[in-house]
Amino acid sequence: MDATPQNLPPKPQAPVDYDCCGGGCADCELRIYLRELQRWQKQARQLGLPIDD
Repeated sequence: MDATPQNLPPKPQAPVDYDCCGGGCADCELRIYLRELQRWQKQARQLGLPIDD
């Protein structure tokens, strides 16, 4: 497998303030984003690609 950005899905987009209702939802937009971001970062590390934190 070639370690190029083509092998990595697009980086998840951070939610904007109004995406979260502040109601403490079990699957809050912020939690979903953080989970997807961590998955993306792990894939990038496995491919040896730099990660902008």
